[in-house]
Amino acid sequence: MHAVGGAGAVGLAGCLGGGEDMDGEPVDSLQIEYWGDYGGFTTIQEQMAAVIQRDLEAALGVDVDLVPVDLSTQTSQQYNDENRDCDVSFSWWVGTPDRLDPNELYDNLRLDWAGANGQTGYNNWANCDFTELQVNQVNAETEEEREEMMLEAMQIVAEECVCIDICPVANVGAWRTDKVDIGGIGEAGLARSNAEWVFKSDLIDPDEEFLVIGTDPQATETRNFPTLSASMPEAQWQHMIHSPVHKFDENYEPVDLLGEVDVVSSQEVVVELFDDATFTNGEQITAEDVKFTFEQIERGAEAGAYPGAADVPYEAITAVDEQTCIFEFSEPYLPFANTTLMRWGIWSEDAFEEAGAIDSPGEASFEVPLVSSGPLEVTAIEPGERFICEPHDGHPVYEVDQPVVFEAFADEESMMQALEAGECHIAPEISPPNATRADEEIDDADSAFAESHTTFLLQPASHIAPGKFTEFRQAMAAALNRQEMIDIAYDGQVDPELHGIYISEVHPMHPPGEELYQMADDPTGNPEQAREILEDAGWEWDSDGNLYYPPDADLEPLWEQGEVPSADDFPCIDELGLDP
Repeated sequence: MHAVGGAGAVGLAGCLGGGEDMDGEPVDSLQIEYWGDYGGFTTIQEQMAAVIQRDLEAALGVDVDLVPVDLSTQTSQQYNDENRDCDVSFSWWVGTPDRLDPNELYDNLRLDWAGANGQTGYNNWANCDFTELQVNQVNAETEEEREEMMLEAMQIVAEECVCIDICPVANVGAWRTDKVDIGGIGEAGLARSNAEWVFKSDLIDPDEEFLVIGTDPQATETRNFPTLSASMPEAQWQHMIHSPVHKFDENYEPVDLLGEVDVVSSQEVVVELFDDATFTNGEQITAEDVKFTFEQIERGAEAGAYPGAADVPYEAITAVDEQTCIFEFSEPYLPFANTTLMRWGIWSEDAFEEAGAIDSPGEASFEVPLVSSGPLEVTAIEPGERFICEPHDGHPVYEVDQPVVFEAFADEESMMQALEAGECHIAPEISPPNATRADEEIDDADSAFAESHTTFLLQPASHIAPGKFTEFRQAMAAALNRQEMIDIAYDGQVDPELHGIYISEVHPMHPPGEELYQMADDPTGNPEQAREILEDAGWEWDSDGNLYYPPDADLEPLWEQGEVPSADDFPCIDELGLDP
């Protein structure tokens, strides 16, 4: 034991565990990985990680190793169950507006998305009861029926502690008040998941030619933008460079961008495009382009190239005329209009064909100027450094008054130094201490803070020991001092999450707390509760406070590495017709 509170934990553990001749196997050290290349969010994770390490070591009697990895490496390994050294992923979810419907998040927990199959089953959790509910809720005929199934699914997720939520993600950003008249922040905050502030902010310094906005290198590294695995860079391309047909604005109000959307029934959605919607090359955006976009998303998903693509049960996508596109589904699919249709910008079929994306989605090579459907045209890209955009006046809703440079910064400190020097005008997605720094230490700077509907969380690998044991996950969840993490990383500006369901309490679909399993009875954590959970399940400690598995614990993984869950172990695979 090597942390604050360790002595008390050792004393109690010795009473629980008895002598040195333990019947079970010792629990190896836990490896917790977090994203080390994500600017202000990485800063927040690093501030929280030390508390997580201390609490788990002190309460549970296990060593904890914290390992930073770049996001693309970690997620690609998780998609194929390639890294079993990682016991816990410390991550967070971008609060994109389409996640106001949690369908995408909950798809990640389906058992047919677990294992080595290229799907985003980050937790590698396999639970038939949950999977049946998640599969069936998207096919509900009514929203009421769907919400009932989602509540039941959330109750299972909470009880199982698959998602050990810590607190809401907050979108924090700063800007130079002498350089830019900011707008469009609203409830969604100064993050790339909210495109509005890019279009609703204006340069006020006559000596500045470009509005310079900070971004991360990931967003600039490839022109083949649908292949991006991180949600913020993907949102930047899909909503700032391209436009979806419709979306939620900065206050989560629906807004039509390229056309109107009519949800005719649970199996039919009609898009009616505006006649003044044009691509940046001047060509009109047609129903054929809408049809092409979503067929291309399917091609990219089948090729394993577009990680953000959802599995949608299309029966047919039909361009009826120049402006009318009809989506028909082979079964009810209520989430479509407010998730998939809102997530993806509309693409030019000619541009994708010229880039070779139709035949090889993962190997496409786009040239600049890049044809896009939004109010900005990408005229130059310096990979890993920046991309430069000129205003496009053919957008039906947005009008941008100045050229925009998305400048890539390797880390948050570099962005803040550029903000202080006036070389960066808007710095999105920074940590709260740097927001305070902007307010108090940088002349002519201001900041904004907005709580999101998604969370920071621990995601235990639920197919290998020790994370495969529900009681271990519950004990981890009980041990954490969430309040201290929030005080350190967020200056106490958000509330702790005590119900682990992937979404925060500000999410419109979050159930009342009394309907969910509560991870701890206090935001500061409860080490005694954590140890009691383990003790009741037969776990033991030696006199040095080291944790041991129950004597009869099956430590074998639920499936072999390189494989997927088996129907022999999970009968619902065949019952539901799943293909892991």
